[in-house]
Amino acid sequence: MAQPDSLQSLTVAELKIRLKDAGLAVSGKKAELIARLEEKKVLAEPKSVVQSNDKVAKPAKKSTDGKLPFFLAIKEDGIGSVEIDKWKAASYGMAFFMLIMLIIGLNSMSWYSASMEETSEGGLMGPMSMSMEINVGLNDMGMVASFLGLEQVNEMSLSDCAELESEEEVSLDEEEDGEVSCSSLATAGTINKIFIILSLVSIIVLLIFSIGRGFGVFSSGVLDEKSDSIEKWSWLVAVVSINLGTLLYGMIVGFQSHFGEPYEESLGSMWWMMFLFSLIFAAIVYNEKTMAMINSLKNKFDGWNANN
Repeated sequence: MAQPDSLQSLTVAELKIRLKDAGLAVSGKKAELIARLEEKKVLAEPKSVVQSNDKVAKPAKKSTDGKLPFFLAIKEDGIGSVEIDKWKAASYGMAFFMLIMLIIGLNSMSWYSASMEETSEGGLMGPMSMSMEINVGLNDMGMVASFLGLEQVNEMSLSDCAELESEEEVSLDEEEDGEVSCSSLATAGTINKIFIILSLVSIIVLLIFSIGRGFGVFSSGVLDEKSDSIEKWSWLVAVVSINLGTLLYGMIVGFQSHFGEPYEESLGSMWWMMFLFSLIFAAIVYNEKTMAMINSLKNKFDGWNANN
Protein backbone atom coordinates (compact mmCIF):
# COMPACT_ATOMS: atom_id res chain seq x y z
CA MET A 1 0.00 0.00 0.00
CA ALA A 2 1.30 3.44 -0.85
CA GLN A 3 2.16 5.54 2.18
CA PRO A 4 0.00 8.73 2.32
CA ASP A 5 2.68 10.75 4.04
CA SER A 6 5.29 9.93 1.43
CA LEU A 7 2.83 10.56 -1.39
CA GLN A 8 1.78 13.89 0.07
CA SER A 9 5.40 15.01 0.07
CA LEU A 10 5.68 14.48 -3.68
CA THR A 11 4.92 17.14 -6.23
CA VAL A 12 2.19 16.75 -8.83
CA ALA A 13 4.82 16.12 -11.51
CA GLU A 14 6.38 13.34 -9.42
CA LEU A 15 2.99 11.78 -8.75
CA LYS A 16 2.23 11.78 -12.46
CA ILE A 17 5.53 9.97 -13.12
CA ARG A 18 4.48 7.23 -10.66
CA LEU A 19 1.10 6.98 -12.33
CA LYS A 20 2.59 6.87 -15.80
CA ASP A 21 5.05 4.13 -14.77
CA ALA A 22 2.13 2.13 -13.36
CA GLY A 23 0.09 2.60 -16.55
CA LEU A 24 -2.55 4.74 -14.82
CA ALA A 25 -4.24 7.97 -15.87
CA VAL A 26 -2.33 11.13 -14.97
CA SER A 27 -5.20 13.63 -15.09
CA GLY A 28 -6.78 15.29 -12.08
CA LYS A 29 -5.78 17.23 -8.98
CA LYS A 30 -3.13 16.15 -6.49
CA ALA A 31 -5.65 14.52 -4.14
CA GLU A 32 -7.07 12.50 -7.03
CA LEU A 33 -3.60 11.41 -8.11
CA ILE A 34 -2.76 10.24 -4.59
CA ALA A 35 -6.09 8.41 -4.27
CA ARG A 36 -5.46 6.67 -7.59
CA LEU A 37 -2.03 5.53 -6.44
CA GLU A 38 -3.37 4.30 -3.09
CA GLU A 39 -6.21 2.47 -4.80
CA LYS A 40 -3.85 0.54 -7.09
CA LYS A 41 -1.37 -0.10 -4.27
CA VAL A 42 1.54 1.43 -6.18
CA LEU A 43 4.55 2.14 -4.03
CA ALA A 44 5.92 5.66 -4.12
CA GLU A 45 9.08 4.72 -5.96
CA PRO A 46 10.00 5.09 -9.66
CA LYS A 47 9.67 2.31 -12.21
CA SER A 48 13.36 1.41 -11.88
CA VAL A 49 12.53 0.06 -8.39
CA VAL A 50 8.88 -1.07 -8.73
CA GLN A 51 7.59 -2.72 -11.90
CA SER A 52 4.07 -3.71 -10.88
CA ASN A 53 1.76 -4.22 -7.91
CA ASP A 54 3.47 -7.34 -6.70
CA LYS A 55 6.62 -7.67 -8.77
CA VAL A 56 9.78 -5.83 -7.73
CA ALA A 57 12.28 -5.21 -10.51
CA LYS A 58 15.90 -6.15 -10.17
CA PRO A 59 18.18 -3.13 -9.79
CA ALA A 60 20.20 -2.26 -12.84
CA LYS A 61 23.65 -3.77 -13.00
CA LYS A 62 26.43 -1.45 -12.02
CA SER A 63 29.99 -1.58 -13.20
CA THR A 64 32.87 -2.28 -10.86
CA ASP A 65 33.28 1.45 -10.16
CA GLY A 66 29.66 1.73 -9.01
CA LYS A 67 28.39 3.52 -12.10
CA LEU A 68 25.56 2.37 -14.31
CA PRO A 69 26.57 1.16 -17.79
CA PHE A 70 26.36 3.85 -20.47
CA PHE A 71 23.01 3.02 -22.10
CA LEU A 72 21.35 2.07 -18.81
CA ALA A 73 22.46 5.39 -17.33
CA ILE A 74 20.87 7.22 -20.26
CA LYS A 75 17.70 5.17 -19.85
CA GLU A 76 17.49 5.85 -16.12
CA ASP A 77 18.66 9.47 -15.86
CA GLY A 78 18.75 10.86 -19.39
CA ILE A 79 21.54 11.83 -21.77
CA GLY A 80 22.74 14.56 -19.42
CA SER A 81 23.73 11.99 -16.81
CA VAL A 82 26.60 10.55 -18.84
CA GLU A 83 29.89 12.03 -19.91
CA ILE A 84 30.51 11.49 -23.60
CA ASP A 85 34.05 11.26 -24.95
CA LYS A 86 33.76 13.01 -28.31
CA TRP A 87 36.73 11.20 -29.85
CA LYS A 88 35.46 7.83 -28.67
CA ALA A 89 32.00 8.59 -30.01
CA ALA A 90 33.56 9.67 -33.32
CA SER A 91 35.59 6.45 -33.42
CA TYR A 92 32.51 4.26 -33.04
CA GLY A 93 30.58 6.38 -35.52
CA MET A 94 33.39 6.00 -38.04
CA ALA A 95 33.58 2.27 -37.30
CA PHE A 96 29.91 1.89 -38.19
CA PHE A 97 30.46 3.91 -41.36
CA MET A 98 33.44 1.70 -42.29
CA LEU A 99 31.31 -1.39 -41.65
CA ILE A 100 28.95 -0.21 -44.39
CA MET A 101 31.85 0.76 -46.66
CA LEU A 102 33.49 -2.65 -46.27
CA ILE A 103 30.29 -4.48 -47.15
CA ILE A 104 29.92 -2.27 -50.23
CA GLY A 105 33.59 -2.78 -51.09
CA LEU A 106 33.29 -6.57 -51.06
CA ASN A 107 30.63 -6.35 -53.77
CA SER A 108 31.92 -3.33 -55.69
CA MET A 109 33.03 -3.56 -59.32
CA SER A 110 34.99 -0.30 -59.17
CA TRP A 111 38.31 -1.31 -57.67
CA TYR A 112 40.10 -1.10 -61.01
CA SER A 113 39.03 0.15 -64.41
CA ALA A 114 40.17 0.27 -68.00
CA SER A 115 38.70 1.79 -71.12
CA MET A 116 39.47 2.22 -74.79
CA GLU A 117 37.88 3.87 -77.79
CA GLU A 118 38.93 3.50 -81.42
CA THR A 119 37.55 5.11 -84.55
CA SER A 120 38.21 3.80 -88.04
CA GLU A 121 37.52 5.56 -91.32
CA GLY A 122 35.40 2.67 -92.45
CA GLY A 123 33.95 2.20 -95.89
CA LEU A 124 30.55 2.97 -97.33
CA MET A 125 29.09 3.48 -93.88
CA GLY A 126 31.61 6.17 -93.00
CA PRO A 127 33.65 6.34 -89.76
CA MET A 128 33.03 3.53 -87.29
CA SER A 129 33.79 3.66 -83.58
CA MET A 130 34.33 0.90 -81.08
CA SER A 131 34.70 1.27 -77.31
CA MET A 132 35.27 -1.01 -74.37
CA GLU A 133 34.70 -0.36 -70.66
CA ILE A 134 36.15 -2.79 -68.12
CA ASN A 135 35.33 -2.65 -64.42
CA VAL A 136 37.14 -4.94 -62.01
CA GLY A 137 35.98 -6.03 -58.55
CA LEU A 138 37.63 -8.27 -56.00
CA ASN A 139 36.07 -11.38 -57.52
CA ASP A 140 34.80 -10.55 -60.99
CA MET A 141 35.46 -8.48 -64.08
CA GLY A 142 32.71 -6.86 -66.12
CA MET A 143 33.15 -5.78 -69.76
CA VAL A 144 30.87 -3.57 -71.83
CA ALA A 145 31.71 -3.45 -75.55
CA SER A 146 30.03 -0.98 -77.88
CA PHE A 147 30.17 -1.16 -81.69
CA LEU A 148 27.92 0.69 -84.14
CA GLY A 149 25.58 1.63 -81.32
CA LEU A 150 25.20 -1.96 -80.14
CA GLU A 151 26.34 -2.96 -76.67
CA GLN A 152 27.46 -6.35 -75.46
CA VAL A 153 27.92 -7.04 -71.74
CA ASN A 154 30.12 -9.87 -70.48
CA GLU A 155 31.22 -10.89 -67.01
CA MET A 156 33.93 -13.28 -65.92
CA SER A 157 35.36 -14.23 -62.56
CA LEU A 158 38.98 -13.23 -62.05
CA SER A 159 39.90 -16.76 -60.99
CA ASP A 160 38.50 -18.21 -64.25
CA CYS A 161 40.33 -15.55 -66.25
CA ALA A 162 43.59 -16.33 -64.43
CA GLU A 163 43.13 -20.07 -65.10
CA LEU A 164 42.59 -19.44 -68.80
CA GLU A 165 45.66 -17.27 -68.85
CA SER A 166 47.67 -20.02 -67.16
CA GLU A 167 46.39 -22.72 -69.50
CA GLU A 168 47.21 -20.69 -72.57
CA GLU A 169 50.68 -19.90 -71.16
CA VAL A 170 50.53 -16.35 -72.47
CA SER A 171 54.00 -14.83 -72.78
CA LEU A 172 54.86 -11.31 -71.66
CA ASP A 173 55.29 -10.25 -75.28
CA GLU A 174 51.82 -11.49 -76.10
CA GLU A 175 50.38 -9.63 -73.10
CA GLU A 176 51.87 -6.39 -74.36
CA ASP A 177 50.14 -6.97 -77.68
CA GLY A 178 46.75 -6.67 -76.01
CA GLU A 179 46.11 -9.92 -74.14
CA VAL A 180 44.38 -9.57 -70.79
CA SER A 181 46.47 -10.36 -67.70
CA CYS A 182 44.23 -11.37 -64.80
CA SER A 183 46.59 -13.21 -62.44
CA SER A 184 47.76 -10.13 -60.52
CA LEU A 185 44.21 -8.74 -60.43
CA ALA A 186 42.95 -12.02 -58.97
CA THR A 187 45.81 -12.17 -56.44
CA ALA A 188 45.31 -8.56 -55.36
CA GLY A 189 41.56 -9.09 -55.06
CA THR A 190 41.97 -12.18 -52.87
CA ILE A 191 44.49 -10.49 -50.56
CA ASN A 192 42.36 -7.38 -50.24
CA LYS A 193 39.25 -9.44 -49.59
CA ILE A 194 40.97 -11.28 -46.73
CA PHE A 195 41.99 -8.00 -45.08
CA ILE A 196 38.51 -6.53 -45.59
CA ILE A 197 36.92 -9.55 -43.89
CA LEU A 198 39.39 -9.27 -40.98
CA SER A 199 38.52 -5.60 -40.55
CA LEU A 200 34.81 -6.34 -40.93
CA VAL A 201 34.84 -9.04 -38.23
CA SER A 202 36.86 -6.82 -35.87
CA ILE A 203 34.43 -3.93 -36.25
CA ILE A 204 31.44 -6.22 -35.64
CA VAL A 205 33.12 -7.57 -32.48
CA LEU A 206 33.82 -4.00 -31.33
CA LEU A 207 30.26 -2.83 -31.89
CA ILE A 208 28.65 -5.89 -30.27
CA PHE A 209 31.02 -5.78 -27.30
CA SER A 210 30.61 -2.03 -26.76
CA ILE A 211 26.82 -2.10 -27.08
CA GLY A 212 26.69 -5.10 -24.75
CA ARG A 213 28.82 -3.34 -22.14
CA GLY A 214 26.63 -0.26 -22.53
CA PHE A 215 23.68 -2.38 -21.39
CA GLY A 216 25.66 -4.16 -18.68
CA VAL A 217 25.87 -7.51 -20.46
CA PHE A 218 29.63 -7.88 -20.08
CA SER A 219 29.98 -6.02 -16.78
CA SER A 220 31.45 -8.98 -14.92
CA GLY A 221 33.60 -12.04 -15.46
CA VAL A 222 36.50 -12.65 -17.80
CA LEU A 223 35.17 -10.41 -20.58
CA ASP A 224 34.98 -7.49 -18.18
CA GLU A 225 38.51 -8.13 -16.95
CA LYS A 226 39.85 -8.37 -20.50
CA SER A 227 37.71 -5.53 -21.89
CA ASP A 228 40.64 -3.14 -22.41
CA SER A 229 42.65 -5.77 -24.28
CA ILE A 230 39.66 -6.81 -26.39
CA GLU A 231 38.98 -3.22 -27.44
CA LYS A 232 42.67 -2.44 -28.01
CA TRP A 233 43.30 -5.39 -30.32
CA SER A 234 39.95 -5.12 -32.08
CA TRP A 235 40.65 -1.48 -32.95
CA LEU A 236 44.16 -2.36 -34.09
CA VAL A 237 43.03 -5.20 -36.37
CA ALA A 238 40.11 -3.15 -37.74
CA VAL A 239 42.30 -0.16 -38.63
CA VAL A 240 45.48 -1.90 -39.78
CA SER A 241 43.71 -4.56 -41.87
CA ILE A 242 41.76 -2.19 -44.09
CA ASN A 243 44.69 0.21 -44.53
CA LEU A 244 47.12 -2.60 -45.33
CA GLY A 245 44.72 -4.37 -47.69
CA THR A 246 44.00 -1.17 -49.62
CA LEU A 247 47.69 -0.27 -49.92
CA LEU A 248 48.69 -3.77 -51.06
CA TYR A 249 45.94 -3.81 -53.67
CA GLY A 250 47.13 -0.48 -55.03
CA MET A 251 50.76 -1.63 -55.09
CA ILE A 252 49.98 -4.94 -56.83
CA VAL A 253 47.69 -3.65 -59.56
CA GLY A 254 48.45 0.05 -59.76
CA PHE A 255 51.93 0.00 -61.29
CA GLN A 256 51.49 -2.34 -64.22
CA SER A 257 49.35 -2.78 -67.29
CA HIS A 258 46.79 -5.57 -67.31
CA PHE A 259 45.09 -4.97 -70.64
CA GLY A 260 47.81 -3.41 -72.77
CA GLU A 261 47.45 -0.87 -75.56
CA PRO A 262 45.21 0.94 -76.40
CA TYR A 263 43.55 0.73 -72.97
CA GLU A 264 43.73 3.53 -70.43
CA GLU A 265 43.91 1.96 -66.98
CA SER A 266 43.64 3.26 -63.42
CA LEU A 267 42.66 2.36 -59.90
CA GLY A 268 38.89 2.66 -59.57
CA SER A 269 36.69 4.94 -57.50
CA MET A 270 36.16 2.26 -54.84
CA TRP A 271 39.89 2.03 -54.20
CA TRP A 272 40.27 5.79 -53.85
CA MET A 273 37.30 6.05 -51.47
CA MET A 274 38.54 3.15 -49.36
CA PHE A 275 42.04 4.62 -49.29
CA LEU A 276 40.74 8.02 -48.12
CA PHE A 277 38.26 6.71 -45.55
CA SER A 278 40.68 4.15 -44.12
CA LEU A 279 43.18 6.95 -43.43
CA ILE A 280 40.45 9.06 -41.79
CA PHE A 281 39.41 6.00 -39.77
CA ALA A 282 42.97 5.53 -38.49
CA ALA A 283 43.36 9.25 -37.73
CA ILE A 284 40.15 9.33 -35.64
CA VAL A 285 40.76 6.09 -33.74
CA TYR A 286 44.35 7.03 -32.93
CA ASN A 287 43.66 10.75 -32.62
CA GLU A 288 46.25 11.37 -29.89
CA LYS A 289 49.05 9.86 -31.92
CA THR A 290 47.80 11.64 -35.02
CA MET A 291 47.80 15.02 -33.28
CA ALA A 292 51.24 14.34 -31.82
CA MET A 293 52.57 13.48 -35.28
CA ILE A 294 51.01 16.61 -36.80
CA ASN A 295 52.48 18.81 -34.05
CA SER A 296 55.89 17.19 -34.49
CA LEU A 297 55.84 17.82 -38.24
CA LYS A 298 54.63 21.38 -37.65
CA ASN A 299 57.47 22.05 -35.21
CA LYS A 300 60.02 20.65 -37.65
CA PHE A 301 58.59 22.74 -40.47
CA ASP A 302 58.64 25.88 -38.29
CA GLY A 303 62.25 25.13 -37.30
CA TRP A 304 63.22 24.63 -40.94
CA ASN A 305 61.62 27.96 -41.87
CA ALA A 306 63.38 29.71 -39.01
CA ASN A 307 66.77 28.38 -40.14
CA ASN A 308 66.17 29.49 -43.71
